[in-house]
Amino acid sequence: MAEISKVFKGVSFTDSLENYFALKNVSICQFLFFLDIGDIAQYIEHHFYSDKDWHFRYDVEAMIKLAVVKFFRQQPYRKVVLSKKEAWLLGFKEKDGIMQIPSGGTLHHFVKYRLGVNGVDKIMEMVGEKIIKLADSKDAKLDSTPLEASRYDQHSDFNPHYGCKMDKAHITMIGTYPVFMTYTNGLAGDSISLTSHIADLLRMKAEIDEYRLDGSYDSFLNHAAIWYRLKAKPLISLPVDAVINKEGELGRINHWANKMWKFGGSKHTKINKKLKFLYKNGRQEQVGMYLRNQNLKDKTFQRLMQTQE
Repeated sequence: MAEISKVFKGVSFTDSLENYFALKNVSICQFLFFLDIGDIAQYIEHHFYSDKDWHFRYDVEAMIKLAVVKFFRQQPYRKVVLSKKEAWLLGFKEKDGIMQIPSGGTLHHFVKYRLGVNGVDKIMEMVGEKIIKLADSKDAKLDSTPLEASRYDQHSDFNPHYGCKMDKAHITMIGTYPVFMTYTNGLAGDSISLTSHIADLLRMKAEIDEYRLDGSYDSFLNHAAIWYRLKAKPLISLPVDAVINKEGELGRINHWANKMWKFGGSKHTKINKKLKFLYKNGRQEQVGMYLRNQNLKDKTFQRLMQTQE
């Protein structure tokens, strides 16, 4: 893996991302330091900037990486704080001994008005493609986070639960790194974002064993889609009052597989084959019921989900 030579505080050093793979917790800024996104910056400059010099006060590549850090850390714009070293790792420059770090308002303008929804989705897709090639984890996680907006922002919804105007970021991470994000309005339901995340993981040829989600994504169809399309185990948090669904029990699975014998169904095949058959023949919800039941019956499941929150 390529090494990078840089100078920080007058000291020259050489480092490589390979030195961090064995560590459990690596700073997102440290990781982004090694990520070459020059092509993404050129795309943004070409599609979202005019040719006015003042638009380039801050390095575009550094601004993109700062936006990724903001989403990853789930912080409001006004509370995004970088140390001098973190800013340097992202690519910001020092002038007269002072690190030139953009304000929260500047970052908000870059994300909300310079990029917009389409621009944010595009850069997260492009950054994710690069990260996924380096990630060695097989565990994925999808979570949503509120992005507080100015109370004067006419384009953001007021969310009564959070008591503010806001947008939402829905972020899929593999291991500890973000690989895909969708940007929605503040009142959008979380579950509707899963389809695009699954599609993008498939497009990037991500190989994952587990996909972990919070309770806002709990639905039979989501369980089934994760299992069938991603070939991953759906680990979706369940409410304390969740109950076993009878239509998802093995007896009912066998009943419907046998009922469709004319299409190739059989109750005598292995459970995975029966589930795939039912999924492809319009019984996706029933497949989701079976998978959800399995998690509900697993006595270690709730404890496992709590330890990962």
